[in-house]
Amino acid sequence: MCEEYEDYEEYYEPTLADEIMNDAMNKFKTALVKEKLVAAENLTVWEASLSKREQTLVDNKNILRKKEFDIKSKERSLDSDKNSLERNFYKTKLKDISEEMKKRYFENLYSISYKYTKVDKCIRCDDHRRVKATRPDRTKVEVSCSCDITTKEAYIQEIVCVSIRFTRSEKGFTFHFKYDHNNYEDFQSVDSESVFESVESMSKEELEKSYYSIYFTTEVEAQKYIDEVLK
Repeated sequence: MCEEYEDYEEYYEPTLADEIMNDAMNKFKTALVKEKLVAAENLTVWEASLSKREQTLVDNKNILRKKEFDIKSKERSLDSDKNSLERNFYKTKLKDISEEMKKRYFENLYSISYKYTKVDKCIRCDDHRRVKATRPDRTKVEVSCSCDITTKEAYIQEIVCVSIRFTRSEKGFTFHFKYDHNNYEDFQSVDSESVFESVESMSKEELEKSYYSIYFTTEVEAQKYIDEVLK
């Protein structure tokens, strides 16, 4: 015997508490979604601001580099202008000085030299001016002859100036004069303090200088130096 049951669906009607809870949950979810959207939007804005700041820093760095480059370029330009002005200044000055030096030195100078000669040979000695002699002990020897004498005579030596040049150093400029000295051309430095126009213009200290470091501008004064100083 089969029992028959009547089909039916059990109906559950939510309570007031359920409705309040569901409403609260929906509002919480909506608020959470909005909060996430706001946070995402704020993050996007912050990232954009950070990117802008980074770009600003890069731009400022490039600007500083450009300014530094411009400053260094100006410094190099100023140094170049300074060197150019200095070269032109010295070039002009040296030209003036060179012309003045040429007026005084680009001519013949006269220095003093000595020549050494033997006195006339006698008939008693040999070609080497040696004579044979006998000592008291009868020993035979060779001795110098009385004519074996060398005389020293001062003479004037003309030095022809053929050109002039100068060199630059830390101390300044040095002029060099090229002289034809006994048909031998060579550059030699001539100190302006060693060149004299007259014997009378020389001080006591200058008169005591070695003759080979003294130059005269005229042959007459050179001869006077020989006659009055080297006599």
